[in-house]
Amino acid sequence: MAIAVGTKKMPRAERERLILDAATRLFAEDGFGATSLAGIAAAAGITKPLVHSYFGPKEALFEACLARAGENIEQHVRTRIVDVPQDISMAYAVLDAVFTALEPRPHDWALLHEVVVPADSAAADSLHRHRRRVVGLAIDGIRDLARTMNLTDPADIDAATQVWLSALSALVRWWLAHPDNTAQDMLQRSERVFVGFGRLGRERR
Repeated sequence: MAIAVGTKKMPRAERERLILDAATRLFAEDGFGATSLAGIAAAAGITKPLVHSYFGPKEALFEACLARAGENIEQHVRTRIVDVPQDISMAYAVLDAVFTALEPRPHDWALLHEVVVPADSAAADSLHRHRRRVVGLAIDGIRDLARTMNLTDPADIDAATQVWLSALSALVRWWLAHPDNTAQDMLQRSERVFVGFGRLGRERR
C-alpha cells in the first residue's frame, strides 16, 4: 500500500493524528455530506486507502473524530472546575477550560455542536451520543449555578442552559474567524463581554 512520501517514516500515532485533525476540520467546515475520505486524505497528505485502513469508512472516521473531540473538552472542563466555587467563577473556569482545549484543536466544538448529519443515520446517533457528554456538563454546571442565584424554575434553567451553549458556540465561531487570538485573549474578551451585558441588566432593574 502506497504511503505519501512526506509521511513515510512517520509513526502510526502521528499519522492518525494528522488524519483526525484533517477530518475534524473538514467535517466542521464543510459538513458531513460534503466531506469525503479522498478530501481528508489530500488534506492530511496521505492516501485514501491508508485513511480507510486506519479508520474504515467515513462514518467510522466521523465517530473517531467525535470521540476525540468530546474527550478533549470534557477532560479539560472536569479538571479545571475542581474546587471552583459555585458562583460566577465556575462560568469563567468552564470558559477557560473550553478555550484551552480548543487552542490546539479549534474545530472540536463546531464538530460536536454545528455539523449537520442525515437524520436517523449512524452518524446522527454518534453525534447525539458524544454531544450529550459535553451538554451534560453544561446542564450540571448551570443547575449548580442556578441554585446560588435562586433560579428554581426548570424552564428558566433549561433556557439558561441553551443561552450558555449558544454563547459558547458564538464565541468559538468568532475565534475561528479571528485565529490570531489566544485562549487567554478569548477568556479576557469573554469576561469583558459578559461584564458589559451584566451591567446592562443591572441598569434595566
